[in-house]
Amino acid sequence: MSSAAQSNTILADIIALIEERNYLPGERLPSERELAERFGVGRGVIREALSILESLRYIQRKPNSGIYLNPYPEHASLETLSLFAGLGIDLAVEKLDQALEVRRILEIQAVGLACERRSDEDMANIDGIVQKFEESIGVSKAATATLDYEFHMAIFRATHNLVLMQVVSPFYVMSAHRRDRFFSDVERSRISNSHHRRIAECIRRRDVSGAQLIMAEHIGRVEALGHAKTLGSK
Repeated sequence: MSSAAQSNTILADIIALIEERNYLPGERLPSERELAERFGVGRGVIREALSILESLRYIQRKPNSGIYLNPYPEHASLETLSLFAGLGIDLAVEKLDQALEVRRILEIQAVGLACERRSDEDMANIDGIVQKFEESIGVSKAATATLDYEFHMAIFRATHNLVLMQVVSPFYVMSAHRRDRFFSDVERSRISNSHHRRIAECIRRRDVSGAQLIMAEHIGRVEALGHAKTLGSK
């Protein structure tokens, strides 16, 4: 196993241990030595993984004291969500629901800004993605999932607010697997692109209220499917 693969594996193992044991904010975690013994690796590997988690404000390391879960979970970087997704770690249902709720808020506000600020170039980009999506339905499930991501990011790009794009990016990273499942169904893909076309038309007309209503319905369909699958797995 390469050093990078080993680091990712240990990082995932440490996070999984913390999440599974439900440590409380500010609670002391196992020491470097204990983690190294548990996972059968050197302390240098553990130290590297902990440095990543500390940089994301997921944990705190206190000299001569130990390792602690951040006592202020609201201070943790949004990138921790992307990290969880990238390592294949499932979020708790409650946290996933909260993430989807935030995404809905951001999407609805973004499409309103896009209506007000979009340029002709933005509009051409959005239209092009909608057309490519239509052509991919029933041909490539992977392409439809990717094009859905591109459609939504094109809307954020049309707001001409870089910070907004940076804030929303982790939510799309963490929902990649759900997006792949959603667009594995041809009929769902068709309905989604009909929403895309309606949203695009509202952006063209600079119809803020219309675009926001359709976007709320559009995001709601993905949330509903996620709830159905979660309940079905219990």
